Amino acid sequence: MSTPSLSNYLSAQKPRFLANQGRGWTIVMGNEAGDLDSLASSIAYAWLLSHTTAPAIALLTTACQDFVLRAENVYALQLAGIGEQFQGLLCPEDLPKPNLCTSYALVDHNSLHPDYAKPNTQVVAVVDHHQDEGKYLDTASPRIIEPSGSCASLVTGLIMSYPALRIPAELATLLLCAILVDTQGLRKGGKALNMDHKAAAWLLPWSNASLSDGVLVQTTGTSVALSDHPLIQSLSSTLSAKKLAVSHLTPRDLLRRDYKEYNLNFSSSVSSSHASPMKAGLATVPLRFSSFFSPSPTSAVTAVQDWMKERGLSVLGVLTTFRSRKDKGKREQMWVVDEQSSKRQLSQSLFSGLEAKEVLQLKSAKFKRYGFKDHGKIEQSDESPFSAPFVARIYKQKNTSATRKLVAPILKQILEG
Repeated sequence: MSTPSLSNYLSAQKPRFLANQGRGWTIVMGNEAGDLDSLASSIAYAWLLSHTTAPAIALLTTACQDFVLRAENVYALQLAGIGEQFQGLLCPEDLPKPNLCTSYALVDHNSLHPDYAKPNTQVVAVVDHHQDEGKYLDTASPRIIEPSGSCASLVTGLIMSYPALRIPAELATLLLCAILVDTQGLRKGGKALNMDHKAAAWLLPWSNASLSDGVLVQTTGTSVALSDHPLIQSLSSTLSAKKLAVSHLTPRDLLRRDYKEYNLNFSSSVSSSHASPMKAGLATVPLRFSSFFSPSPTSAVTAVQDWMKERGLSVLGVLTTFRSRKDKGKREQMWVVDEQSSKRQLSQSLFSGLEAKEVLQLKSAKFKRYGFKDHGKIEQSDESPFSAPFVARIYKQKNTSATRKLVAPILKQILEG
């Protein structure tokens, strides 16, 4: 018996969900950054629920028109047989009004976004690999929060626990792509854990026979390490190139491409002039700052300030990740604070708190390294091109393994105490 394609499944689910205005359905959501891990995990877990429990649909957290910001997502969806119009995918702008769905499953994060948290809303499942926020202990089943290189590996593990289910080749391909992006192709000594290797090994035979314009051929059993498998290497290389192809994006696009936002209750020792809760944002940018600020440093600064105003942010962290000419991983950080009082209590607490975190290994840098000239010093300890009330500081990050997954809890601890 043939397995329905992923595209056919998605095309059938969306109109059914909309016809019921979500009543009786479970919405499966990834995190707001909308990366490939969240996308694949939400689609796959919704597929699993639909075939084992109750009607479910994946809600992608990215507006359909913004899919172009992540070329790796578009490429993986195309490999999974989902066309460029993405008509079978449910995006935020597609949600019915009113949305009568009250059941949510969270993947790749474990705290429901406030926009969806209503008095009658219930989180019925959590599958994640980030820091546990301790929520939904009485309602979520399963509630799986454990280390893995990719959340897609945890979702794959759940699918594997149903041996009678036959996963569509396109869905296996989508999950495999997510795992490879998050683990840098299962690279030895990288982020991949045993679960990631196990999941990828299981998905590989199920995936599409040809994954890259005829370059990749039907896979067979092999004793070669997964990271050395020709299919894995070719697919990982292509996905990595797609992910890094961002030079055409504007600074604003780069800020919102891979962005997460947090509502924090600032402690009084951090800021007595900011009402709580306040917003902080973290944007991951796959470019070095010298490229982010090029060719117009002033325009980039304006874009940062405008983004903070648009989102109502008190704090914005921009985390760069890139590879050197010697193909070594590198990271930088820039922190911008909307300092509403002249006392600069918030910025001083943030900067000193970050610099004290030995795990980050931050080394202060000067903005003039990135094309800025003659801006003068705002205070003796600062040299920043940002205009009041914004205060900024920029760093080299020596610990290149410290991703946003580590930085976010540190930010929360510093600001909330």
